[in-house]
Amino acid sequence: MSIDEVIEDALFDYCKARNERECATQDRIECDLRAAIEQHVAEAVAKETERCADVARQWEDDYVIEDSAPRHVDVAIRARGTT
Repeated sequence: MSIDEVIEDALFDYCKARNERECATQDRIECDLRAAIEQHVAEAVAKETERCADVARQWEDDYVIEDSAPRHVDVAIRARGTT
């Protein structure tokens, strides 16, 4: 399910619960929506981190002469992305 579908469903359920004054349901929906957004952002950041690391590795392979610059920038990018 896409993030748009998750948000649409959650907003519909939230509005319905609000009209019926079901506070516990509203709280659960809010927590579920927050978790879905956090997961979506984490996945997007992981993909972008991997893309940047791949570009760095390609750049190293194409342009860096041995001993003229630090190697394995991609490893550093990936390590930074997990903290």
